[in-house]
Amino acid sequence: MARLMRLHGIAAARCRIKSRARAAPPRRRPEVVDLVRRRFTVPVPNRLWFTDLTQVRTGQGWLWAAVVIDAYNREVISWATAARDTPGTVLIALNDAVKTRRPAAGCVIHSDRGYQFTAWDWLNTARSARLQVSIGERKSCYDNAVIESWFASFKNEEIYPKGNPFTRSEARARMFNYIWQYNNHRLHSSLGYRSPKDYAAQSSTCP
Repeated sequence: MARLMRLHGIAAARCRIKSRARAAPPRRRPEVVDLVRRRFTVPVPNRLWFTDLTQVRTGQGWLWAAVVIDAYNREVISWATAARDTPGTVLIALNDAVKTRRPAAGCVIHSDRGYQFTAWDWLNTARSARLQVSIGERKSCYDNAVIESWFASFKNEEIYPKGNPFTRSEARARMFNYIWQYNNHRLHSSLGYRSPKDYAAQSSTCP
């Protein structure tokens, strides 16, 4: 694919890089550290999850979307949306992930330093589910590259080519369809060009 793109002068459309506001400074929650250190692969499911929040522009205003991904097979295991930026959105996604997977004690949930992920509600919810909370460094997108890459793929493959959704309902529907296609059919280079579902199905450690 890369060779053919170079041959025909085709380049992927990318959005403008925007600064990420409202990141909590290191002095907030100094007891929560980066447990991942950019080690993005794990041998079994439900040992390392990644999460983050993004915005989708619609004709009715912003739609906020939170997603949780399993590092094992890059599968989206839960997601939640809201019309406003509130800590509750990420909590819904986290609770859904816990109910769906029922991870063993010690599973790491990694995020950036967004204020939602340093709030007491987030920390208490994660710890009550026996998860280990991990956060990356401030203003370092590479620490959470797995989920950042997923959001980039979602927007570059679904949002930008087709245009912004007219309504928040349309945005939710398009996100639902993209997640289903991604989990079941999207080939992933880090999985040997298999989809997340196929990769898990072919493994004896399938959740």
